[in-house]
Amino acid sequence: MRTRKKNNQTNRRKTVAGFNIPMALFPILAIFVIATVFFAIEASTLGAHLAKLENEEAILIQEKQEYSNQLINSSSLSGMGEKAEQLGFKKPSNVIYISEKEAVAKLP
Repeated sequence: MRTRKKNNQTNRRKTVAGFNIPMALFPILAIFVIATVFFAIEASTLGAHLAKLENEEAILIQEKQEYSNQLINSSSLSGMGEKAEQLGFKKPSNVIYISEKEAVAKLP
């Protein structure tokens, strides 16, 4: 009888990679293996998404810097002077100062 019990116990066990594992643990191990593979795939997908977002962030930071430089150049006095010359404005050659005492638009 002892040998029959021992045979039943060995029949319920399976050798995997040199380990004698009971058959009841195989579904649990399969679930753990599937979960591990699933989470590894999810982690790699999230890593790729994170890398994409970091690249977009770098591009946006570079664009912001370019726009900032354009704003500084366009609002500088030398930049405005060059733009005014391109539009046809010239520097005044004869400046006339008007005092408060003089009437500008007075009828005689």
